[in-house]
Amino acid sequence: MAKRDTANLVLNVRRDRKQEALQGALLVPWRQLADGAAAFAEWHMIILWVRVITETAEQLPQIVRSALQSRCSGFLESQNREQKDSLPVWKSLEEWVTAHCFAAASAEGWFDALMYYAYKDLRTEQAWTTWERSKADWRQTAPVRWPTLEQWTSEVLATRSLASPGTEKARAVHALGAVEASRLNKAVTELLESRAFALWVDAVSKPGQPLHEAVANELRDRCPNLLPASGAGPLWIRSLFYSLIRSGESNWRSAARSEGWYAALRYEVVHHPRYQRLIHYNQRCHDEGAQARPRDYPSFSEWLEAADGYCVVRSA
Repeated sequence: MAKRDTANLVLNVRRDRKQEALQGALLVPWRQLADGAAAFAEWHMIILWVRVITETAEQLPQIVRSALQSRCSGFLESQNREQKDSLPVWKSLEEWVTAHCFAAASAEGWFDALMYYAYKDLRTEQAWTTWERSKADWRQTAPVRWPTLEQWTSEVLATRSLASPGTEKARAVHALGAVEASRLNKAVTELLESRAFALWVDAVSKPGQPLHEAVANELRDRCPNLLPASGAGPLWIRSLFYSLIRSGESNWRSAARSEGWYAALRYEVVHHPRYQRLIHYNQRCHDEGAQARPRDYPSFSEWLEAADGYCVVRSA
């Protein structure tokens, strides 16, 4: 097989797995998925801390043993009983965490989706970079004292350059240094709602037809500079959709660009489980509308509530 063919095959497999993960994501509300992914990212930092120390130390240090006893009750005892000498302790811990903390996600068919979003979490990439650098440094000289989990976590979250520079994730991680986490989270939340509003307008409007009066009025209230203060609603066309998105995001985008954290803002929005769910729900509305146009359309708040709770039933 030619090198190009092999590369294409790998890309196709990755694309298929991504689609499978995104389909699995629809099995649970996006908030539950987001919480699970965040929890796994936090566990991943712990596992890499255990890994980097145990790959350097000759025996399991007490600092690691104490942390595992307090956070993973029964893990060390199970290790002693099963005597998995051939399996590194960090790998056994990874399996234990998956089985004990994420059993429901596995049983219900959305663990791959959880993993997909956990690996989109920038903390995961920061943790891998910290692990690689620590391992390289400790190969030369082991530390006098092993870092505590709290010290390791602080170092991970302070990482601003990744092992692979120039990537989307690397630009986003670098930008984290220019904004406080609380401000970034506020901006992400508001941009997600702004995009939700644009997707609602799109879902309840017919291409090439004037906007419904109620939709046009709500659009004027939210984006007064986008439409005239009175008169019939404009035709719903793609350019208006993109203008609506730009109008709703202009303040945050301008601030983020001028202050140097736009890469982080964009990354967190486009890879957010809620954003993917909004897109799926918008498409569902279009699919249903193509079969039979509803007589009444939901308000934005009604549509957003339905979109946030949107799930699909797992096929047998």
